[in-house]
Amino acid sequence: MSGEPAASPSRSMRWIPCGIFFAVLLIVALTARDYGVTWDEPAYFHASDLHVQWLAEFFADALHRQIDRSLDDKQIEAAWHWDPYHVPHPPFSRIVSGLTEAASAPLLGKIVGYRLGPALFFALLATVMYLWMSEIFGRAAGLFSVACLLLTPNLFAFAHIAVTDLPLASLWFATAYCFWKGLDNCKWSIALGIVWGLALSTKFPAFLTAAPLIVWAQIYFRRRYTDNLFCMIFIAPAIMVATQPYLWHQTALRILQFFYEGLSRGYRTDASFPIYFFHRMFLTSDLPLYYPFFLTAVTTPETILCLALAGILATMRNKPERPVLALFLINAVFILVLGLLPGAVLHDGMRQILSIYPFLVALATAGFCSLVEFLSARARRLAALEAIGNLKAKLASALAVLLLSPAAIDLGLYHPFELSYYNRLVGGIRGAYDRGLELTYFMEAITPEFLGYLNRTLPPNAVVNGLFANFMLEYYQKEGLLRRDIRITSEEKFDYAVVLNRRSSVNSLPSRQVEFMKEKPQASVSLAGIPLVMLYRTARE
Repeated sequence: MSGEPAASPSRSMRWIPCGIFFAVLLIVALTARDYGVTWDEPAYFHASDLHVQWLAEFFADALHRQIDRSLDDKQIEAAWHWDPYHVPHPPFSRIVSGLTEAASAPLLGKIVGYRLGPALFFALLATVMYLWMSEIFGRAAGLFSVACLLLTPNLFAFAHIAVTDLPLASLWFATAYCFWKGLDNCKWSIALGIVWGLALSTKFPAFLTAAPLIVWAQIYFRRRYTDNLFCMIFIAPAIMVATQPYLWHQTALRILQFFYEGLSRGYRTDASFPIYFFHRMFLTSDLPLYYPFFLTAVTTPETILCLALAGILATMRNKPERPVLALFLINAVFILVLGLLPGAVLHDGMRQILSIYPFLVALATAGFCSLVEFLSARARRLAALEAIGNLKAKLASALAVLLLSPAAIDLGLYHPFELSYYNRLVGGIRGAYDRGLELTYFMEAITPEFLGYLNRTLPPNAVVNGLFANFMLEYYQKEGLLRRDIRITSEEKFDYAVVLNRRSSVNSLPSRQVEFMKEKPQASVSLAGIPLVMLYRTARE
């Protein structure tokens, strides 16, 4: 084991990463229908369509030598800067989602088609995780790390949601991997420039990923990262601009505009959303400093969290792996500290710091390997175990099953509500609810099964108020997933109310608008007895 890049694996071993990629992609694709459409997805779906339509017209115009029509700034702005409030991020992940939808929608349907985009990013993340961990600790550790990724509830859920958070987490981790490999190979430095450029074209925080990488390299490899730095300075910006047609006109001004919008987001009232934390309402600027640390600790499966802490100890003890383990730790701490900086936004639970999970999994893999080494060394001293062949491998397998079984059971019990996951440090979902933590926020709990219930049970021409979720009910109706005769209203007189139990939003409504919630709901989508979505009957038929 070594903290520096290892030699390339044999050709036969290269099939394992391919198998991991397609297996993870298949798992996510098969479960993509289980989740309701989330808060941001309708706008992202439409933006993806605009991007793909423009690309098709661009190539058609190029074939007919009429490319000036597509390159007109008004055409570009309409397709790539359609609604900057609801779609404020760069387009790369939406381009991927739009292309997967265009290719697969006739077979899988529109929603699953768009969601194949984040599924591809998650498959990429799992593959890079396997490659990196197997180079440092061996193939068994690589497989263990992939299992940890799949069993991290928030990561698994966001792999099904066509927004920018999972793509950023994947590209952040891939950028760190390419940086590490690029220390000894200029080809990987070029890959670093490309990957980081795509990350820059995904979400604003990608600009900040250079900071922990350069700090780490300056500490451990200050004479060996020149090629990396060169490619980050010259290749990445070119990739960023090339993948964002909106930047093709007034490039410098629009890049400055993007920086301003990214840095000012936390100060704008239209982007300051309430956060429900311990029965109190906060804005990001008011949150206690321990908030990102606490939330990470209680939304990571306990065994993975403990192994990550063991991995941090291994960073101090294991000299050969110390540099690369320090890279994982520096990135993880950096992501948490970002949440403390002025202008940061932390609404929607772990969504804004989702990128920390892959680095925690990497540290957990290091902790797992250290634990296996420790236990196998002790086991060899026992006479009763001397006759067992491949003792270390068998011990590692048994330990992996033992440590990951609780997370696997939890994932099965929570699915498809993994965004509502809390571990046993706060008593699971029941303890989190009683302690005043937000359980659901992104509307994925309005599942296809719940929509089917509404379609079956609501009387003809029922008047329904979804409160702050009316736009989502209208989207379902537009897509033919909710009956057309149901009337959706925001007025005070209605027959039924559909309430997402997002307490930061519900508690912000005037009490007269939610008086019906004093009664027992007619039906609900619940997890462990805690309602996530509730249907109330508010008037007699």
